[in-house]
Amino acid sequence: MNKLLLKKYLNNTCTDEELEQVRQFLRQPESADLFRSVLNEAWNEMEEPELDLHAMAFYRQQMMQKLQNNNESVPKITKFRPINLLKYAAILILPLVFGLYYLSKSKKETVVTVALIESYNPKGQRSIVTLSDGTLIYLGSNSKIRYPKTFSNVREMELIGEAFFKVKRDPSRPFIIHTNNIQTKVLGTSFKIEAFKGNPIAVSVATGKVRVDRETNNKKQLSSVAVLTPGNVVNWDEETNKASLSKIAPHELEQWKDGILNFNNQRLANVFSVLERCYNVKINVTSNSLSNFRINTTCSLNESITKIMDVLGKAADFKYKLEDDQIIISN
Repeated sequence: MNKLLLKKYLNNTCTDEELEQVRQFLRQPESADLFRSVLNEAWNEMEEPELDLHAMAFYRQQMMQKLQNNNESVPKITKFRPINLLKYAAILILPLVFGLYYLSKSKKETVVTVALIESYNPKGQRSIVTLSDGTLIYLGSNSKIRYPKTFSNVREMELIGEAFFKVKRDPSRPFIIHTNNIQTKVLGTSFKIEAFKGNPIAVSVATGKVRVDRETNNKKQLSSVAVLTPGNVVNWDEETNKASLSKIAPHELEQWKDGILNFNNQRLANVFSVLERCYNVKINVTSNSLSNFRINTTCSLNESITKIMDVLGKAADFKYKLEDDQIIISN
Protein backbone atom coordinates (compact mmCIF):
# COMPACT_ATOMS: atom_id res chain seq x y z
CA MET A 1 0.00 0.00 0.00
CA ASN A 2 1.36 3.42 -0.93
CA LYS A 3 0.57 6.90 0.38
CA LEU A 4 -0.62 8.13 -3.01
CA LEU A 5 -3.49 5.65 -3.01
CA LEU A 6 -4.45 6.58 0.56
CA LYS A 7 -4.45 10.27 -0.43
CA LYS A 8 -6.77 9.45 -3.33
CA TYR A 9 -8.98 7.74 -0.78
CA LEU A 10 -8.99 10.88 1.42
CA ASN A 11 -9.88 13.00 -1.61
CA ASN A 12 -12.68 10.60 -2.53
CA THR A 13 -11.19 9.90 -5.98
CA CYS A 14 -10.64 6.12 -5.70
CA THR A 15 -12.10 3.75 -8.26
CA ASP A 16 -14.16 0.85 -6.95
CA GLU A 17 -11.14 -1.43 -7.38
CA GLU A 18 -8.84 0.97 -5.52
CA LEU A 19 -11.41 1.42 -2.77
CA GLU A 20 -11.46 -2.34 -2.25
CA GLN A 21 -7.63 -2.35 -1.98
CA VAL A 22 -7.78 0.36 0.66
CA ARG A 23 -10.54 -1.49 2.45
CA GLN A 24 -8.49 -4.64 2.72
CA PHE A 25 -5.37 -2.73 3.81
CA LEU A 26 -7.13 -0.80 6.56
CA ARG A 27 -8.22 -4.05 8.15
CA GLN A 28 -4.57 -4.88 8.82
CA PRO A 29 -3.04 -3.92 12.20
CA GLU A 30 -0.05 -2.22 10.55
CA SER A 31 -2.30 0.17 8.61
CA ALA A 32 -2.88 2.55 11.54
CA ASP A 33 0.56 4.21 11.53
CA LEU A 34 0.63 4.76 7.77
CA PHE A 35 -2.93 6.08 7.69
CA ARG A 36 -2.17 8.47 10.57
CA SER A 37 0.89 9.71 8.67
CA VAL A 38 -1.13 10.34 5.52
CA LEU A 39 -3.78 12.22 7.49
CA ASN A 40 -1.09 14.54 8.87
CA GLU A 41 0.42 15.14 5.42
CA ALA A 42 -2.99 15.82 3.88
CA TRP A 43 -3.77 18.37 6.57
CA ASN A 44 -0.42 20.11 6.18
CA GLU A 45 -0.92 20.43 2.43
CA MET A 46 -4.16 22.36 2.85
CA GLU A 47 -4.24 26.13 2.37
CA GLU A 48 -4.23 27.25 6.00
CA PRO A 49 -3.62 24.31 8.36
CA GLU A 50 -2.74 26.64 11.22
CA LEU A 51 -6.36 27.74 11.55
CA ASP A 52 -7.31 24.75 13.68
CA LEU A 53 -4.77 22.02 14.22
CA HIS A 54 -6.85 20.47 16.95
CA ALA A 55 -9.83 20.13 14.65
CA MET A 56 -7.65 17.68 12.77
CA ALA A 57 -6.72 15.88 15.97
CA PHE A 58 -10.36 15.24 16.82
CA TYR A 59 -11.19 14.40 13.21
CA ARG A 60 -8.33 11.90 13.14
CA GLN A 61 -9.45 10.49 16.47
CA GLN A 62 -12.90 9.78 15.09
CA MET A 63 -11.41 8.23 11.96
CA MET A 64 -9.02 5.94 13.80
CA GLN A 65 -11.74 4.87 16.19
CA LYS A 66 -13.89 3.68 13.31
CA LEU A 67 -11.04 2.10 11.40
CA GLN A 68 -10.03 -0.01 14.40
CA ASN A 69 -13.42 -1.67 14.41
CA ASN A 70 -13.18 -4.48 11.86
CA ASN A 71 -16.95 -4.77 11.72
CA GLU A 72 -17.28 -1.27 10.29
CA SER A 73 -17.22 -0.56 6.61
CA VAL A 74 -14.47 1.65 5.26
CA PRO A 75 -15.58 5.27 5.43
CA LYS A 76 -15.85 7.37 2.34
CA ILE A 77 -14.39 10.83 2.90
CA THR A 78 -15.65 14.16 1.66
CA LYS A 79 -12.71 16.59 1.65
CA PHE A 80 -13.09 19.64 3.90
CA ARG A 81 -11.30 22.99 3.77
CA PRO A 82 -10.14 24.71 6.99
CA ILE A 83 -10.34 28.09 5.21
CA ASN A 84 -14.11 27.88 5.68
CA LEU A 85 -13.60 28.03 9.47
CA LEU A 86 -12.61 31.71 9.33
CA LYS A 87 -16.17 32.94 9.67
CA TYR A 88 -16.50 31.06 12.97
CA ALA A 89 -13.38 32.52 14.58
CA ALA A 90 -15.28 35.06 16.68
CA ILE A 91 -17.59 32.62 18.47
CA LEU A 92 -16.85 30.28 21.34
CA ILE A 93 -18.49 27.12 20.03
CA LEU A 94 -17.10 25.98 16.71
CA PRO A 95 -19.30 23.39 14.98
CA LEU A 96 -16.79 21.52 12.88
CA VAL A 97 -18.74 19.15 10.66
CA PHE A 98 -16.60 16.67 8.80
CA GLY A 99 -18.34 14.50 6.20
CA LEU A 100 -17.69 10.96 7.36
CA TYR A 101 -19.99 8.74 5.36
CA TYR A 102 -20.03 4.98 5.87
CA LEU A 103 -20.61 2.53 3.02
CA SER A 104 -22.84 -0.25 4.23
CA LYS A 105 -25.37 -2.64 2.74
CA SER A 106 -28.15 -0.33 3.79
CA LYS A 107 -26.30 2.69 2.30
CA LYS A 108 -27.20 4.57 5.48
CA GLU A 109 -25.42 7.93 5.80
CA THR A 110 -23.90 9.00 9.15
CA VAL A 111 -22.28 12.35 9.93
CA VAL A 112 -19.85 12.79 12.84
CA THR A 113 -19.82 16.29 14.33
CA VAL A 114 -17.15 17.63 16.67
CA ALA A 115 -18.01 20.83 18.55
CA LEU A 116 -15.09 22.73 20.11
CA ILE A 117 -15.52 25.15 22.98
CA GLU A 118 -13.00 27.84 23.81
CA SER A 119 -12.72 29.47 27.24
CA TYR A 120 -10.47 32.51 27.70
CA ASN A 121 -9.60 34.60 30.75
CA PRO A 122 -8.13 38.05 30.14
CA LYS A 123 -5.55 39.51 32.54
CA GLY A 124 -7.01 40.02 35.99
CA GLN A 125 -9.62 37.27 35.64
CA ARG A 126 -9.75 33.62 36.76
CA SER A 127 -12.45 30.98 36.31
CA ILE A 128 -13.46 27.38 36.97
CA VAL A 129 -14.50 25.24 34.00
CA THR A 130 -16.34 21.92 34.36
CA LEU A 131 -15.95 19.50 31.44
CA SER A 132 -18.53 16.99 30.27
CA ASP A 133 -16.67 14.12 32.01
CA GLY A 134 -16.67 15.88 35.38
CA THR A 135 -13.08 17.17 35.16
CA LEU A 136 -12.53 20.54 36.86
CA ILE A 137 -10.16 23.13 35.39
CA TYR A 138 -9.08 26.15 37.40
CA LEU A 139 -8.07 28.50 34.59
CA GLY A 140 -5.64 31.31 35.38
CA SER A 141 -5.41 34.86 34.10
CA ASN A 142 -4.44 35.52 30.47
CA SER A 143 -5.04 31.83 29.75
CA LYS A 144 -7.10 29.87 27.23
CA ILE A 145 -8.35 26.31 26.86
CA ARG A 146 -9.99 24.63 23.88
CA TYR A 147 -11.84 21.36 24.28
CA PRO A 148 -14.63 19.29 22.70
CA LYS A 149 -18.17 19.66 23.94
CA THR A 150 -18.23 15.90 24.47
CA PHE A 151 -15.34 13.42 24.60
CA SER A 152 -15.00 10.13 22.75
CA ASN A 153 -12.42 7.40 23.46
CA VAL A 154 -9.61 9.87 24.20
CA ARG A 155 -10.11 13.06 26.18
CA GLU A 156 -7.97 15.73 24.49
CA MET A 157 -7.73 19.48 24.90
CA GLU A 158 -5.38 22.44 24.36
CA LEU A 159 -4.01 24.91 26.92
CA ILE A 160 -2.29 28.24 26.44
CA GLY A 161 -1.35 29.88 29.74
CA GLU A 162 -1.77 28.21 33.12
CA ALA A 163 -4.36 26.02 34.79
CA PHE A 164 -4.82 23.53 37.60
CA PHE A 165 -6.56 20.29 36.60
CA LYS A 166 -8.58 17.88 38.71
CA VAL A 167 -9.13 15.14 36.15
CA LYS A 168 -12.02 12.73 36.64
CA ARG A 169 -10.50 9.26 36.72
CA ASP A 170 -11.38 7.05 33.77
CA PRO A 171 -8.82 4.28 33.02
CA SER A 172 -10.50 3.53 29.68
CA ARG A 173 -10.12 7.13 28.43
CA PRO A 174 -6.79 8.88 29.06
CA PHE A 175 -6.81 12.66 29.43
CA ILE A 176 -4.31 14.54 27.24
CA ILE A 177 -3.42 18.24 27.37
CA HIS A 178 -1.55 19.76 24.41
CA THR A 179 0.69 22.76 25.17
CA ASN A 180 2.74 23.70 22.13
CA ASN A 181 4.92 20.62 21.46
CA ILE A 182 4.43 19.16 24.93
CA GLN A 183 1.77 16.56 25.65
CA THR A 184 0.69 15.78 29.23
CA LYS A 185 -1.18 12.50 29.71
CA VAL A 186 -3.07 11.27 32.79
CA LEU A 187 -5.84 8.88 33.75
CA GLY A 188 -7.13 10.71 36.81
CA THR A 189 -5.12 13.05 39.01
CA SER A 190 -4.54 16.71 39.95
CA PHE A 191 -1.73 18.84 38.59
CA LYS A 192 -0.83 22.29 37.28
CA ILE A 193 0.51 23.32 33.87
CA GLU A 194 2.11 26.65 33.06
CA ALA A 195 2.64 27.28 29.36
CA PHE A 196 3.00 30.92 28.44
CA LYS A 197 4.47 31.92 25.09
CA GLY A 198 8.21 32.59 25.30
CA ASN A 199 8.63 30.81 28.64
CA PRO A 200 9.53 27.20 29.50
CA ILE A 201 6.57 24.86 30.02
CA ALA A 202 6.20 23.68 33.62
CA VAL A 203 4.16 20.66 34.75
CA SER A 204 3.71 20.18 38.52
CA VAL A 205 1.89 17.24 40.15
CA ALA A 206 -0.25 17.42 43.30
CA THR A 207 -1.73 13.90 43.28
CA GLY A 208 -1.44 10.78 41.13
CA LYS A 209 0.95 10.22 38.24
CA VAL A 210 1.49 12.31 35.10
CA ARG A 211 3.36 11.43 31.91
CA VAL A 212 4.94 14.28 29.95
CA ASP A 213 6.04 13.74 26.34
CA ARG A 214 7.39 15.91 23.56
CA GLU A 215 5.87 15.75 20.09
CA THR A 216 8.61 15.31 17.48
CA ASN A 217 8.91 14.66 13.74
CA ASN A 218 6.16 17.13 12.85
CA LYS A 219 3.95 15.88 15.73
CA LYS A 220 4.01 12.29 14.44
CA GLN A 221 6.07 10.77 17.25
CA LEU A 222 6.39 11.17 21.01
CA SER A 223 9.63 11.43 22.97
CA SER A 224 9.44 10.95 26.75
CA VAL A 225 10.28 13.99 28.88
CA ALA A 226 9.35 12.78 32.37
CA VAL A 227 6.97 10.69 34.46
CA LEU A 228 5.95 12.73 37.50
CA THR A 229 4.61 11.80 40.92
CA PRO A 230 3.30 14.15 43.65
CA GLY A 231 5.66 17.00 44.52
CA ASN A 232 7.66 16.75 41.29
CA VAL A 233 7.99 19.45 38.62
CA VAL A 234 9.42 19.29 35.12
CA ASN A 235 10.37 22.40 33.15
CA TRP A 236 10.79 22.02 29.40
CA ASP A 237 12.75 24.69 27.52
CA GLU A 238 11.87 24.55 23.82
CA GLU A 239 14.83 26.74 22.83
CA THR A 240 17.46 24.47 24.38
CA ASN A 241 15.46 21.22 24.06
CA LYS A 242 16.27 20.44 27.67
CA ALA A 243 14.22 19.37 30.67
CA SER A 244 14.96 20.15 34.31
CA LEU A 245 13.39 18.57 37.38
CA SER A 246 12.60 20.22 40.71
CA LYS A 247 10.38 19.84 43.76
CA ILE A 248 7.28 21.65 45.03
CA ALA A 249 5.04 21.18 48.04
CA PRO A 250 1.81 19.58 46.72
CA HIS A 251 -0.31 21.76 49.01
CA GLU A 252 1.07 24.87 47.26
CA LEU A 253 -0.44 23.63 43.99
CA GLU A 254 -3.78 23.10 45.70
CA GLN A 255 -3.52 26.62 47.13
CA TRP A 256 -2.92 28.12 43.68
CA LYS A 257 -6.37 27.12 42.49
CA ASP A 258 -7.80 29.06 45.44
CA GLY A 259 -5.83 32.20 44.58
CA ILE A 260 -2.93 31.71 47.02
CA LEU A 261 0.43 32.39 45.37
CA ASN A 262 3.63 31.04 46.95
CA PHE A 263 6.95 32.58 45.90
CA ASN A 264 9.96 30.64 47.14
CA ASN A 265 13.34 32.29 46.54
CA GLN A 266 11.91 34.01 43.48
CA ARG A 267 13.36 37.08 41.74
CA LEU A 268 11.17 40.15 42.19
CA ALA A 269 11.03 40.45 38.39
CA ASN A 270 9.28 37.06 38.27
CA VAL A 271 6.93 38.01 41.09
CA PHE A 272 6.00 41.25 39.34
CA SER A 273 5.36 39.39 36.09
CA VAL A 274 2.82 37.15 37.84
CA LEU A 275 1.14 40.10 39.56
CA GLU A 276 0.88 41.98 36.26
CA ARG A 277 -1.03 39.06 34.79
CA CYS A 278 -3.25 38.48 37.82
CA TYR A 279 -4.17 42.13 38.43
CA ASN A 280 -3.98 43.48 34.87
CA VAL A 281 -1.46 46.17 35.80
CA LYS A 282 1.93 47.25 34.46
CA ILE A 283 4.78 47.30 36.98
CA ASN A 284 7.77 49.44 36.01
CA VAL A 285 11.12 48.74 37.70
CA THR A 286 14.19 50.77 36.75
CA SER A 287 16.69 49.06 39.07
CA ASN A 288 18.35 45.80 37.95
CA SER A 289 19.45 45.03 41.48
CA LEU A 290 15.86 45.31 42.68
CA SER A 291 14.60 43.14 39.84
CA ASN A 292 17.09 40.43 40.84
CA PHE A 293 16.27 40.66 44.55
CA ARG A 294 15.06 37.24 45.75
CA ILE A 295 12.11 36.93 48.05
CA ASN A 296 10.08 34.35 49.98
CA THR A 297 6.46 35.33 50.42
CA THR A 298 2.84 34.24 50.07
CA CYS A 299 0.18 36.43 48.46
CA SER A 300 -3.59 36.08 48.25
CA LEU A 301 -5.39 37.28 45.15
CA ASN A 302 -8.29 38.19 47.44
CA GLU A 303 -6.15 41.10 48.62
CA SER A 304 -5.79 44.37 46.72
CA ILE A 305 -2.69 44.98 44.62
CA THR A 306 -1.75 47.91 46.88
CA LYS A 307 -1.74 45.71 49.98
CA ILE A 308 0.48 43.16 48.23
CA MET A 309 2.83 45.90 47.06
CA ASP A 310 3.01 47.23 50.63
CA VAL A 311 4.20 43.83 51.85
CA LEU A 312 6.72 43.44 49.03
CA GLY A 313 7.96 47.00 49.53
CA LYS A 314 8.76 46.36 53.19
CA ALA A 315 10.50 43.07 52.42
CA ALA A 316 12.62 44.42 49.53
CA ASP A 317 12.95 48.00 50.80
CA PHE A 318 11.37 49.88 47.89
CA LYS A 319 8.70 52.53 47.41
CA TYR A 320 6.00 52.64 44.77
CA LYS A 321 3.17 54.76 43.46
CA LEU A 322 0.05 53.67 41.63
CA GLU A 323 -1.08 55.71 38.62
CA ASP A 324 -4.19 54.30 36.93
CA ASP A 325 -3.15 50.80 35.87
CA GLN A 326 0.60 51.40 36.27
CA ILE A 327 2.81 50.84 39.31
CA ILE A 328 6.08 52.76 39.32
CA ILE A 329 8.76 51.45 41.69
CA SER A 330 11.74 53.31 43.07
CA ASN A 331 14.41 52.48 45.65
